[in-house]
Amino acid sequence: MFKNTKIFQIISTLMIAATLFSVPVSTSNALTSAFSDYEYGYGPIASINKDWILAGHFMGYYSPNNLTDSGFHSTFDMVMINGSSPHMHQISDATVNDVRIDGNNTILQGAATITMTDGPVSNVSTTWTIYNNNSISISMDPSKINNHFGNTPIYGILLTPEKEMETMNAMMEDKEFMDKWIPLMMQNVMANLQISGGNATSMPMSNLSINEIPSSPNSSNLMIQ
Repeated sequence: MFKNTKIFQIISTLMIAATLFSVPVSTSNALTSAFSDYEYGYGPIASINKDWILAGHFMGYYSPNNLTDSGFHSTFDMVMINGSSPHMHQISDATVNDVRIDGNNTILQGAATITMTDGPVSNVSTTWTIYNNNSISISMDPSKINNHFGNTPIYGILLTPEKEMETMNAMMEDKEFMDKWIPLMMQNVMANLQISGGNATSMPMSNLSINEIPSSPNSSNLMIQ
């Protein structure tokens, strides 16, 4: 499952990127103009608390001029260090009621819904802190979710298409590895397409992130739903 999900991410990213490059300039300019007042961000999140590992992705946006127009979503997996008890959580339906700037940091306060074993828990007080447009911490009221994620925030890295391209270029420099990896990746993709009857949508998608969304000039700034 791990390999298939990552492969699907890579292929999806490349396909969507190709589609975006084919968008007419006039349409691209219209989209940029329509969303120029928003701040948004995306990237991976990770945390370790005692015997538990947490990892996944987040995406979000907000309008500084209208906090009701905001959204945040995160889907992530948790598993014990020994590999047992794997399960998934989601953060969604977020609302923001306050944004303040502290030096190079942006602090957003609000509430969100967290999926738990016994069902979703709504209206969980949540604070998102963006540090220097490079990292983010997500702090949720532990008393409402039985301290499930521990007493420390969940941390993440803010990405941009430029950062991802730099990473991809660095990976491609390892030609010996890529000459072996790419055929293996494609073989795995084709095998899964055959198993699913040629329907790519049936492949695992739980780790898809907003990496496939194009950047705006403010793409390194976050936020929220």
